[in-house]
Amino acid sequence: MRHLSGIVQLLILQCWCLLIITAMPLDIKDEICLNSNNCNDNTTYIWHQIHNKIKELASGAKHLYEKYYEGQGFNSNTVDKICDPVIVHFPKFNATNSSEKEKAIELFSIFSYVSAALGNITNVQNEINSKNKLLLSELEKTLSGVKGILSNLSCFLCKKYHVYHVSVYYGPPLPRSRFDQKAQGCKMLKKYKHFIHQAVDATMIHHPYESETQNP
Repeated sequence: MRHLSGIVQLLILQCWCLLIITAMPLDIKDEICLNSNNCNDNTTYIWHQIHNKIKELASGAKHLYEKYYEGQGFNSNTVDKICDPVIVHFPKFNATNSSEKEKAIELFSIFSYVSAALGNITNVQNEINSKNKLLLSELEKTLSGVKGILSNLSCFLCKKYHVYHVSVYYGPPLPRSRFDQKAQGCKMLKKYKHFIHQAVDATMIHHPYESETQNP
């Protein structure tokens, strides 16, 4: 359906979501434009959709973080220390001093990282917290939203800037101990909560968007 801003590139995105986080960089070549012929030609509309989806995720980021740390059984007196995001790897985001193209590439890299991290967190929680259906539902909903953003960013980068190559860094390996896995997930979600609000501001369109200009 051409009125959608982009097509979800299932094989690529599902692969990313199953990745165990490694310390090696991954270069995404060509594949990000694999289905670009199916993208909407109106890149302003695509960017508008990216912003709206990021805004939607931002509205639920605090709730997801709280449900996560509550579900791990962390003591409320120590959760700030356990979930301190300063000591977790998270890609840097230059939210202000960058061009639109640079910003889109950074967002693609960061959301690729988030997609893999959420996939790992969800896998761990399915193993150790399978009865917490609300948490699992929130994780899966967030992951689905991130995949949609990646699809739209792929379309935007391919259609507007002809970008075929993006370097993605997935961070440190998944810890072996369950406690460390829980703690790493908590740190990541706290950092994500901060980032997603930055991304809302960074993708704001500062001129009116006319929906009737989009391609059918």
